Amino acid sequence: MIIDIWGGGALGLLFYSKIATHLADNQLNLWCRTQEQVDTIHSEGIVFQENYIADPQIMFPNESSGCNVYAVDSQSTSTLSLADLIIVTIKQTHLTASFIQQLQTRVKQGTAIICLQNGVRADNPWPESWQVYAAITTEGAKKSAGNHITHAGYGQTVIGRMDSLYRSDDATSHMAICTQNEHAHLSFLINLFQKAGFQSSLSKDIGKEVYRKLIINAVINPLTAIWRVPNGELLASHTRVELMRQLFMEAVEVYRRNHIPYSEHWWDDILNVCRATASNTSSMLADVQHNRRTEIAWINGTIIEMARRTDYRAEAHEWMYRFIEPLTLEEAP
Repeated sequence: MIIDIWGGGALGLLFYSKIATHLADNQLNLWCRTQEQVDTIHSEGIVFQENYIADPQIMFPNESSGCNVYAVDSQSTSTLSLADLIIVTIKQTHLTASFIQQLQTRVKQGTAIICLQNGVRADNPWPESWQVYAAITTEGAKKSAGNHITHAGYGQTVIGRMDSLYRSDDATSHMAICTQNEHAHLSFLINLFQKAGFQSSLSKDIGKEVYRKLIINAVINPLTAIWRVPNGELLASHTRVELMRQLFMEAVEVYRRNHIPYSEHWWDDILNVCRATASNTSSMLADVQHNRRTEIAWINGTIIEMARRTDYRAEAHEWMYRFIEPLTLEEAP
């Protein structure tokens, strides 16, 4: 089995580092955005910590059988054997037509593509003929350098058919039409994840998981980015929790108006995520700190757009969008 991981960010490095020790006779390729990161990994290895207090372990991919690291703009994309499984860990901001064109050089008939992005897109950018899956993970990862990754929190990873998010058919029917190869590839991946220490499962209703994760991100991420605090600090005052609750209740009303199933228990999930990842830096805060464009358009922006469809204003989410979006004005055309 040939497995590609596209994206040398926190999640990409986390999955690569832990999967690499359970490959057996399989092949694992990590595709990074820059040649500089690739050179660093080749010369210094990947420094991995199982948690913040664990001793660092160093893994050199070129010394591990079946492990490789490449830059996405290298000629290697067209010279290697095509992938059976592709795990896409890049952010929504980089999920462009140009990226999909690059990825096409690694796809063959029967390739299963697993997408780990925050937020929800209004469009489906993937070719209809591709076998694409959405994945939701609550694993925590902190990247402190281009080759240094810490497993900052344990969670679960759930995978389901991407087209169930864009079509009105029953999600069960989509799982039923999976080819034999798809079933084999997904079963292999779930087994590999579990061997590597990731709790993983397949879902026939990935939409529920996607919208649950969306509401969690829409409450936590923008507030940590505005106040420049780790997740746990959101619970430090009654005023902060009140604003979190306002964002949550607005999102629930948007879901109700759009006939999207939701649960009041998701509020407890939000509080538990803040506690379980208390010292973590949210992805949105990390983007702001590094002057990168955030995923606010695909998180709070999605909730705002869904609200507008029903003549409802999600005012708290609109304020989050107005605060966050201008923080990377230097990237505007």
